[in-house]
Amino acid sequence: MGWSEEGLCAFLDRQGVPRKSYSIGKDQDESYCLVPEGNEWLVYYSERGRRNELGWGKSEDQGLNLLKLFVLEGVPTSLRAQA
Repeated sequence: MGWSEEGLCAFLDRQGVPRKSYSIGKDQDESYCLVPEGNEWLVYYSERGRRNELGWGKSEDQGLNLLKLFVLEGVPTSLRAQA
């Protein structure tokens, strides 16, 4: 499935993932982030101003998919809103 930024945010909202736990397009401390780096997309976890690299996507779509996987794996269900 190809993701758009809006589509991924809506999907993560439905999963109860807090918006503060991820960021698309900019760094946000204590969050999973997806930012463009040259011609690729970097997925990392930002912690205390440090980037902990998790993966690279060759396209925005690949980057969004990677971000989805890391967010769903990394955000405990206990922190997700009850649907």
